[in-house]
Amino acid sequence: MKTKNMFRLFALVAALMCTLGVQAVEAYANYTPANKTLAFYYDDLKSTRTGKTYVLNTGTYSPGWQFDGNNLSVQQVVFDPSFAQARPISAYCWFSWMINLQSITGIEYLNTSSMTTMHWMFQGCKILTSLDVSGFNTDNVNNMDGMFAYCPFTTIDVSNFNTSKVNNMSFMFSYCSNLTTIYVGRGWSTAAVTESLEMFISSPNLRGSQGTTYDANHVDKAYAHVDGGPSNPGYLTAKSTDVQGDVDGDGHVSIADVTALIDYLLSGNAGNIDLDNADCNQDSDISISDVTALIDYLLRGTW
Repeated sequence: MKTKNMFRLFALVAALMCTLGVQAVEAYANYTPANKTLAFYYDDLKSTRTGKTYVLNTGTYSPGWQFDGNNLSVQQVVFDPSFAQARPISAYCWFSWMINLQSITGIEYLNTSSMTTMHWMFQGCKILTSLDVSGFNTDNVNNMDGMFAYCPFTTIDVSNFNTSKVNNMSFMFSYCSNLTTIYVGRGWSTAAVTESLEMFISSPNLRGSQGTTYDANHVDKAYAHVDGGPSNPGYLTAKSTDVQGDVDGDGHVSIADVTALIDYLLSGNAGNIDLDNADCNQDSDISISDVTALIDYLLRGTW
């Protein structure tokens, strides 16, 4: 009975709000043909907007601006400051094939902490000259399939990404003909990845930090780690020396870090080593177990 009474109460409140013209606060997108702008809002003004408004998509359902073809006309994307309060759960195909998109502003107001998929998020943004995803929280993302496919960037910086839950990276950096450098940080991991089909396919100018060049025979997650040179080739570059396992602080993880770590454990002399990075298994203690973890990483390419 209590449950039924609560439902009735909610229904009465909703009816009263409607009667009084009170609009609910919600997250939505609005396309204005006059200036070819797709804007994202979180407010109670949806009914007052000119142009066309859209509810945000969920899961792997395409957004409305994909269905009606307005994505092909968008030249600007704007995130209103109000959108900082929204918690979208999917960015599936949000900017996919926006072939005329020139700029994205206010992206700092996009809170991605609740997102589980970024599948095909920026694919085909062929004339977008810059993209800042440094503020993205990817702690809960499990799908990055095709996220940057067909993009024109020479560098992609995902050094702030935590990919510990990502299971699909297929086509993530595929068909990026201009791409030379991919920056990653300590949160980068492919341990959970089960699908990485053609992750780097047709990105011929890609180069790892130690000189590893693109090889059409290695386009899946096997090379999706910081380049360790001929002994452990990879396509990625550490953003800074603050990288798990980079004991000697030279910007990449290699057999030299094993040597530096063993020397420290034997001598107790920290010298120029980075003690934070030397905690390879991240248990807040530096011991022989970190040597084991580091060697395992060099052999497998994942932590």
